[in-house]
Amino acid sequence: MKKQVWLVAVLAGLLWGGAQVVTPTTAQAKAQRTAKVYPKRLRGTWYHYDGQGKYDRVKFTKTKWRSVGYDNQQRYASTLKLHQRRVSADPEQIARHPKWVVGYKLRARHASWIELRGWNQSAGDGTYYKVANKHYHGQKIRVISEAGGAGLWVTQHYYASKKVAKQLGNHRFHGEVYYAS
Repeated sequence: MKKQVWLVAVLAGLLWGGAQVVTPTTAQAKAQRTAKVYPKRLRGTWYHYDGQGKYDRVKFTKTKWRSVGYDNQQRYASTLKLHQRRVSADPEQIARHPKWVVGYKLRARHASWIELRGWNQSAGDGTYYKVANKHYHGQKIRVISEAGGAGLWVTQHYYASKKVAKQLGNHRFHGEVYYAS
């Protein structure tokens, strides 16, 4: 009986304490802002080899995200500019900017990610990026992982050079959660 009372008290404390952490006050929500610049560790040009002679590329500067890739042998490219705004802003109620994105910093699976969403995107998931050091045949390699979906499922990895990108191709690293293919 004492164990049941203790267990109920612990669960109630966790639920009550969790609610306090998850629910910021209105003043806190208004003060919170999206990312102003991309993290320094993300900046630079990164490559992914698609296995068919083509390289996808992402490039981050202080405030720009450029993506170049191929889909069914068709090249696509886009450049979007990072802008800061209040987290509480309603994307449907602000001016339209199709070439702007907002970045939300978050922690998931023991890593720091940045989620990129369209300036006026009010629903759905964005594109997530994280930088990590991975090990491949005894070598430490700096990797950007790109993910999507509600489960932060990794879609591909980018590397600092074309040579490494071609060598690793679509390699899957231990400990990552990937889209089912």
